[in-house]
Amino acid sequence: MKLVRMSEEKVGLLVLLPGGLHMIDIANSLGVFAPHDPLSNGLLNGALKDGCNWSLIVKHWAHLRSPLKKLANVATATPDHPCLAMQPLTEQPQIRDAIDQIVAIDITDTERLEEQDPTGRRAMARQFRELPENKIQRDAPSAAGAAQVIDFSHHKLIGDA
Repeated sequence: MKLVRMSEEKVGLLVLLPGGLHMIDIANSLGVFAPHDPLSNGLLNGALKDGCNWSLIVKHWAHLRSPLKKLANVATATPDHPCLAMQPLTEQPQIRDAIDQIVAIDITDTERLEEQDPTGRRAMARQFRELPENKIQRDAPSAAGAAQVIDFSHHKLIGDA
């Protein structure tokens, strides 16, 4: 995800649309979330309420990553959404003051190696794992009405030689 400095000290989100690169004015596009996703709206609004600076976004990246990703997805799916404030990236943004020369920040998320499961194998193993013995005993019916479990794996079938 790439964040860019827009005019008037605003921070925008860079998205690639069929018409080229565009910058989403994050603060003026919060209406995208209002009716159906108040959490994303609140998180972004809270982070941007005192002005938009890079350090706040990076500091709270764990919470802002998801709403910013949703905003980018809305822009790519429906670029003509009435609540989106976008402008094409026609030229490199101008740096006005020499103190803060950051023009863009590219943030790449990585998961910890043990959290990655591209094949879904671990998720399936968790779903289909055998029940622990204590859970089986706890869920077993009382001895009076208990059903007997017969293991047929060791018995010879009729017709087998």
